[in-house]
Amino acid sequence: MKSMKSLMKFLKPYWFWATLAPLLMVLEVVMDLMQPRMIQRIVDVGLAQLDMQVVITTGLWMIGFAFIGAIGGVGCTVFSVLASLSFGADLRDTLFKKVQSLSFSNIDELETGQLVTRLTNDVVQVEGLVSMMLRIMVRAPLMLLGSLVMVFITNPRLALLVVALGPPVGAMLYFVIRKAYPMFGEVQRRLDGLNTVMQENLAGVRVVKAFVRGDHEIKRFGRVNDALMDQTVRAVRTVAIVWPFMMIAVNLGVIGALWFGGRMVTVGSMQMGQLIAFINYLMRTLMSLMFVSMLIINWARAQASADRIQEVLLSEPTVQSEPTVQTKPDALTDFAPRGRVAFENVTFSYDRAGHDLVLGGGTGDNGGPPGISFVAEPGQTVALLGATGAGKSSLVHLIPRFYDVTGGRVTIPAAV
Repeated sequence: MKSMKSLMKFLKPYWFWATLAPLLMVLEVVMDLMQPRMIQRIVDVGLAQLDMQVVITTGLWMIGFAFIGAIGGVGCTVFSVLASLSFGADLRDTLFKKVQSLSFSNIDELETGQLVTRLTNDVVQVEGLVSMMLRIMVRAPLMLLGSLVMVFITNPRLALLVVALGPPVGAMLYFVIRKAYPMFGEVQRRLDGLNTVMQENLAGVRVVKAFVRGDHEIKRFGRVNDALMDQTVRAVRTVAIVWPFMMIAVNLGVIGALWFGGRMVTVGSMQMGQLIAFINYLMRTLMSLMFVSMLIINWARAQASADRIQEVLLSEPTVQSEPTVQTKPDALTDFAPRGRVAFENVTFSYDRAGHDLVLGGGTGDNGGPPGISFVAEPGQTVALLGATGAGKSSLVHLIPRFYDVTGGRVTIPAAV
């Protein structure tokens, strides 16, 4: 929940569109709520009294309300799409800038495939939720509240049907949301794995072909692809039970309204038009609940994506170059190197805690863990020899300070 709220700051520059869209949706909802009342008037007054003037006048009012509602609906869609797409574009831009500022160790932890997913699929999920919030999140609650009010105004006794159907529907939604949220988070993580495999193969396609590893990579991709499909099916299967359950609730409500309302019409305590209007409002109430459930499910999926996006935005570069930073108070931001490179008892580990040293870590004469020490003078050639994985590339990466050393220091004197 906090992650989603923190991302809403990207919507602030487009506050006008984000405000106008819900207001236009309010207009559409009000016009929709007027329609059943107009039908009730046509049936109970126009048809019952054979007054065609009432039928024609009320019908024209219905057409006018429908036209105004259509303007509100189209306007809401246009402005909500403008706001959500602009929100998504700014969020992607900020994420990309953040990735550019991260250190190599941050990239190692987040992995390229994960970053691709977070800048694409995760942003699309959050962007889609924003669009839904500006439309359905406004329409569904307003329609639900307005229909409930109109149900009680139309016939308070029959309105007890809605009260009876509410608790089981709410319990079902609560159960599904609790199950679906972690499942959709796992879907995104498996999508990370798929993108990682794809990125590695595209970047190393020459190596794959040179060593004839195509079949191996196809099988590897197939495994992560099947894992993604299986998890997605499990997540969708969990939320799929909502729709049949909601349809059962809708049908039970209509059956109950027809049964009890029909008896009231028979004994004269309720008019036919009133019953028709009640069923219309009941349908709107239950359908609004269905839209609310759909919105909550999408919220759960988008929340999982928002958490992953926020993780990137909150990441701080492990290599800090500002002189004010406490851990590296003497770090330089601008200097002219003289060409001399010195490693002074350097140890290094990709683990921030300093475990599993890649460089150094042998037994020294003084009892401590000695590091790598050597000096490369200007014009001097220094050879680094070792088997694959011995740490040659890691050592070179320390010279431009792609990573911070775990122990010791690397110095490059500035020219005088």
